[in-house]
Amino acid sequence: MIKLAFIFSSLFALNAAAITNGNTDGLKQLTCEEHYLDVSSIEVYKMDEEVEIGFDTKAYLPENFNPLKGLHDIDWSVIEIYEVEEEADLSFNTKIFLPKNFNPLKGKGDLDWNSIVLIEIEEDVEVNFDTKKYLPENFCPYTG
Repeated sequence: MIKLAFIFSSLFALNAAAITNGNTDGLKQLTCEEHYLDVSSIEVYKMDEEVEIGFDTKAYLPENFNPLKGLHDIDWSVIEIYEVEEEADLSFNTKIFLPKNFNPLKGKGDLDWNSIVLIEIEEDVEVNFDTKKYLPENFCPYTG
């Protein structure tokens, strides 16, 4: 299971590296010279692990017990939701700590989201040794 998690985390790291290096294809294809990795071709298997608890649980359940019976029987349109408003009692007057003519909603709609420029920060990781010495010749992590 740890090996599988390592493979997926490595794949994620490679995707992130390709995106931050200017590949605008997103997660669809990664390039390494002439090699391509198509993410949609990866098959993901859910591995269910058996848990042995040491006794038969059926002996402690009623006859014909079905844990999924009634799972989707709730009609959410008939359920009424009540909002309970609770007042917080701070036991002191908060207005004495605010400036005169304080308006908490002042400037609420003044922000122009189109004027905000998002900057993506790229971090270079230094390994402090040459990784090519430890890899086979013509190694490409995107092959296969």
